[in-house]
Amino acid sequence: MSTADCQARFKIAIKDSEGDLFRYFLRRISNPADAAEAYGELLITAWKLHRKMPTDATEARMWLFGIAHNVLRSTRRNSARHSAAVQRFADELRTTPAPQPEDKVVELRDAIASLSAGESGLVRLIYWDGFKSHEAAAILGINPSTVRSRMTKAKAQLRALLSTARPEPANLAHVPCLSVR
Repeated sequence: MSTADCQARFKIAIKDSEGDLFRYFLRRISNPADAAEAYGELLITAWKLHRKMPTDATEARMWLFGIAHNVLRSTRRNSARHSAAVQRFADELRTTPAPQPEDKVVELRDAIASLSAGESGLVRLIYWDGFKSHEAAAILGINPSTVRSRMTKAKAQLRALLSTARPEPANLAHVPCLSVR
């Protein structure tokens, strides 16, 4: 049988059964959006296998419902795995206390956020993400000397901001983003 004939038979079989196939999923999957997704998966799977579809219309309909059954089983397995993973994550969140940022960390985050977008992004790339200045320059597509000058400016602004928030200069020694890299 030619490719065109196989495709034509497939289109007819889908057209004749599309409502029944979609209702098959709606009756078995509580969320209509998930049922629609399963129906879409059925169409994709059936299309990939359409050359194996029986020529008899009744057998073709049964073949499509067999694929629907397999898609439903797969959907349920994936849903069960997803639910189990979500439950494990939720259990871990309940048993692991969230770290509370110290005041100095909050002050530092606020100070970094008050910098210009370019400077705050640069500080985060270097001190939060651990990139060296030449690596940050490559990521941002700018000259390494520009990174160094922007970092000098950003550090000066951070020192000024943090010294007004915490007047004791001795307390600034522990702030890693103010050390020279």
